[in-house]
Amino acid sequence: MRHTVFIVTAAVIFFAGCVYRLTPERVEQQIVAGRTTKQEVVKLYGAPYLRYKTPGMSMSSGTKEYLLHAGGETWLYHIHYLGMLDIVEQETLRILFNDKGIVSSYAFTNATSAGPLPKKPQQPSPTLLPR
Repeated sequence: MRHTVFIVTAAVIFFAGCVYRLTPERVEQQIVAGRTTKQEVVKLYGAPYLRYKTPGMSMSSGTKEYLLHAGGETWLYHIHYLGMLDIVEQETLRILFNDKGIVSSYAFTNATSAGPLPKKPQQPSPTLLPR
């Protein structure tokens, strides 16, 4: 009985992270540039990990100036999924809002990284203290 409870509990914890994951397809279905509002984004994903203001960006070529983006407020949703051993999956959703609080653009990135396993710390040699 104990083993069954342990296995069920471990399975629930393991698969809990798989229930809701951000994917490009899901983000594309839920966020529409020019229509989705800040309130709708909060309902979908909760409070952002980070909020910051971005200035507008333009580019000049000769006498012409091109507006790349008008600036606004950027919200960042940064999600980590710890994989097996030393593999870490990282998903990031960056949403740019215009001055009216409507999504002007968004970007979703997914990266997987792996590194060497951490080394076991060495035990310091014992030091004898004087009596």
